[in-house]
Amino acid sequence: MATQTGITIAGPNQPYTVVDTIPRPTVGPKQALVKSLYVGLNPVEPFMQHSGILIAEFPAVIGSDTTAVVLEAGAECTKLRRGDYVFGCAPVGLNRFSPFQETFLVDEAWVFKKTARVGLEEGSTVGAGSLTAGLALIDGLRLQLPSPGTAAPRRDSWVVVMGGSGTVGQYAVQIAKLCGYKVLASCSPSKAEIARKAGADATFDNRAPLDEQLGIIERVTGGGQFRHVVDASAQAFELSIKALETIAREEDKFFATVDDWSEMNVSDSINVYRVQFGTLGRLEQPLGKHVTGVIAELVAAFEGHIETGALRPLDYQLVPGAGWDRIMESIADLEAGKFTKKPVVKVQEE
Repeated sequence: MATQTGITIAGPNQPYTVVDTIPRPTVGPKQALVKSLYVGLNPVEPFMQHSGILIAEFPAVIGSDTTAVVLEAGAECTKLRRGDYVFGCAPVGLNRFSPFQETFLVDEAWVFKKTARVGLEEGSTVGAGSLTAGLALIDGLRLQLPSPGTAAPRRDSWVVVMGGSGTVGQYAVQIAKLCGYKVLASCSPSKAEIARKAGADATFDNRAPLDEQLGIIERVTGGGQFRHVVDASAQAFELSIKALETIAREEDKFFATVDDWSEMNVSDSINVYRVQFGTLGRLEQPLGKHVTGVIAELVAAFEGHIETGALRPLDYQLVPGAGWDRIMESIADLEAGKFTKKPVVKVQEE
């Protein structure tokens, strides 16, 4: 069996180790074998390393956001061929799909095909953020995306995005705007410009007292002209529910959150959706099959919106150097809060 180098974890809370014994995966009919070029780092990497949650097997190869080049396309691939560049987010916790190794697999339905619109580095900022936000807003809040190149009708209604300056939050703002809504985003005052650059019509201080935040939401939304709230921060449950229960005037209220672990008690008047991105690729599970199908639809739609410039990659910070050591060092820096933008690390030369 052919083997390759990469980073593995022996078990929960075990250190990263560079090895040269990782099996090289075999391509399936609608898959492609790709060479890892860049990775974008997310909090899910240290979360998985410390907890072991989402990992299907040990020793584990992890990683999420990626840019890669196709080395071999499966016999039934219609979208990808050798030499194409791809970007997106790996199904986390499945070794054969994880980018912290020389080569890995992608399913052509779950990965973005790169065009000249997106650079190699910035492609690694798109996958996890856009698809998590897409699950929340399209599958969860039930917003309707327009066809690429067309404009949605302007709606006299707001979407409230909690955590609008984060990776998921910035894409949530962009998607809500694509769907024709006005957007009110919470963030720290120092990051308000980030949310506004993503398209937010207004922002408010997420560190202000709860009653003050509720007052701003009521004032900005014209007395409660909203029914959609998405918590992209996983930290604004109380505010989100109070806003929907006490301020929102529209019928059929919806709340979507990236928090899929906390206990939540919500009245039946609010439709609650928890983003379960970690089930991508788990086709043996009913939820995984559903999420994977939605992701395939989102990738197809978002490719068109990225090509027209209506959906934009995020600002990023390219880490100097390249290689496995730089990935491990950068994850430590991410945990220490040393990055002000999404970190992207070069893995290897083409």
